[in-house]
Amino acid sequence: MTQRRPAKSPGHDECADMYRLCLSTNLRRTERLVTRHYDAHLAPAGVTAVQFPMLAIIGSAEEATVRLIASQLDLDRSTLSRNLALLSSRGLVVMGPPAGPKPATLSLTAKGRQTLRRAYGLWLDAHAAIEAALSKDAVSGGLEFLKTLRHGARELPAARASSKR
Repeated sequence: MTQRRPAKSPGHDECADMYRLCLSTNLRRTERLVTRHYDAHLAPAGVTAVQFPMLAIIGSAEEATVRLIASQLDLDRSTLSRNLALLSSRGLVVMGPPAGPKPATLSLTAKGRQTLRRAYGLWLDAHAAIEAALSKDAVSGGLEFLKTLRHGARELPAARASSKR
């Protein structure tokens, strides 16, 4: 990896550039705004923007496991475990026992399916509001950009090193 070592400390303009041009900073700012939007819409169903896709993956997978959800959402195990424990304590998800070498599977309870059904309608409203504010083309273009960015980021040395832990 080539590192550019500046000869001096950054000045005002360089500091402003770091803030304005940093992809990580801008993604985090956008993520916080979008998450607040979805959280507000999903609140009546009692789930967050982080928990909703977990329920959706469990509801759609033939065999939902912690590893599958972590992989699908690129979540670290502690964040995933914390949210699954909360969903389980609320009676939305149950974890079956491991079957020999196969990991334990997750499934939705009746209450979990009902919550997912309610959250789905609220999610549709949240998504429609974003499409109305931007446009369907902007949303689909943004999703395509994010997919490309995720694919490229997975190939970066730091991302590959952390995925091996």
